[in-house]
Amino acid sequence: MQYEPSWVDTVDFDQIRSFRLERARAAMDRHGLDAVVAFEYANGRYLAGLRPLWAPNFMLRQAAVITANSDRVICMVHLDDTPHRRQTMPWLEQADIRPFPTGVLLDGAPPEALAPLRDALLELGFAGGRIGVDIWTPTAAGHLTGLLPNAEIVDANPAMFAARAVKSPGEVELVRWASQVVDEAMKVAIDLAQQPGIRECEILAEAMGVFYRFGAEVPQCNLVVCTGENTAPMQRFAGDTKVAEGDIVFMDIGACFNGIFSEATRTVACGEPNQQQRSIYRHVHELHLAMIEMLRPGVRAVDIQKRVAELHSGGPYDGYMQKMIVIHGIGVGYAEPPFIAPPGGRVTDLVLEEGMTLAVVPTIVVPGVPGGGGVRLEDVIHVGAAGAEWLTQPEFDDQLLG
Repeated sequence: MQYEPSWVDTVDFDQIRSFRLERARAAMDRHGLDAVVAFEYANGRYLAGLRPLWAPNFMLRQAAVITANSDRVICMVHLDDTPHRRQTMPWLEQADIRPFPTGVLLDGAPPEALAPLRDALLELGFAGGRIGVDIWTPTAAGHLTGLLPNAEIVDANPAMFAARAVKSPGEVELVRWASQVVDEAMKVAIDLAQQPGIRECEILAEAMGVFYRFGAEVPQCNLVVCTGENTAPMQRFAGDTKVAEGDIVFMDIGACFNGIFSEATRTVACGEPNQQQRSIYRHVHELHLAMIEMLRPGVRAVDIQKRVAELHSGGPYDGYMQKMIVIHGIGVGYAEPPFIAPPGGRVTDLVLEEGMTLAVVPTIVVPGVPGGGGVRLEDVIHVGAAGAEWLTQPEFDDQLLG
C-alpha cells in the first residue's frame, strides 16, 4: 500500500464537525449542562477540531469552550502555536482561537490567571448555571469557581462520552482508513516476529515506521511487543528481549491518523507452538469471534458479557482472563467509552447503537507456559445497520489455530 494524501479527500470534515457539535449540545441538554470547558485532548479535538500538542505529561495547556446559548466555539491553544492555529483552523473565526492562559501553569498563579476562560464563557452568553469540566487541577478548580460565583462546576465526562459514543459516516470512514494502516503495520510486525533472534523493540520500530510513513500523529499508547515469558505476566512495552524458537509473540499496536485512532493485536508463534499455547489461542479466538458476531444495534452489554461467561467461566482458563475489559470504544480517544467488562465485572445498561466503533480485546494470560502463555486478539469493529463490519483485518496465526 502506497501513501496517497488524497485518500481522505472524500471525507466531509465540515459535516463531521457539525455532527459532533450537534451531539455534544444534545448531550449537554440531557445532562443539564449550560457550558463545557474541555481541557482533555480528545474532547478538544471533538469540540473544536483542535489537533493537540501531544506530550507525555499532564498539564493544562489547551481548552475548548462551548455554551448552550451560542453556536460558537472558543478554542484556546498553546501560546506560541496561536498564529499557526489561526492559519490552519479556518472553520473557526480567527478571534475565537486564542492563547491559552499560561499563567495557570505557574506555581502560586493568582485567580486572574484563568480570567480568559471566564471571559470566553461570558462572551458566549453564560450568565450562570452548570459548567461541565473534564479534567483540571485543584488550583484551576478553585480559581474558576472563584471567578464565576454563579456557576456550579460539575463533571463533563458523562455528557462528552455519550456524545462521542456514536460516530458519523465520515468518522467511520476515517477509522476505516486508519485501520488499513494498522493492518499494514501488523503485517510487517507479524513477519518479523517469526524470525528468531529479533528483539521486541526492533519489531516495534519497523511497525512504527509504517505508521509514520502514513502520517501518524502519535502512537495509540505505550505500544506492546512482548515475547515468551514476557507475555505472562504481560510486559506492557517493547523491551530488548530476543524472540526464540517456540515463543509466542504478543503485539498490540495502533496510532492516530487524521484525529482518529485505530489499533489491533495479534499473537503469533515463532516456530512450532506447543499444545498449551494452541489451546489458549483457540480459546481466545473463540471468544473473539463470538463477541464480534453479537455486535449489532440493539444488543445489550449484559448479553455480551453473558455470552463470554458461557464460553469461558468454569473452563480451564477461568481466572486467567484480564480483569479490565473485553470491549472498549475507540475514536478521538485511544480507548473511550463504551467499556464492557469481562464476566464478574460491573454490568452496565449499555445498548449498542449503529455507528459505534469498538475494539474487541479478549486476553488470557497464563503464567508458567513454556514459550509464553499470554494471548490477546484485538480488532476494531464498526457496528453497522446489518451488524459487525471488521475494520482491522490482519490474519490469524494458522499454526496456533492448528
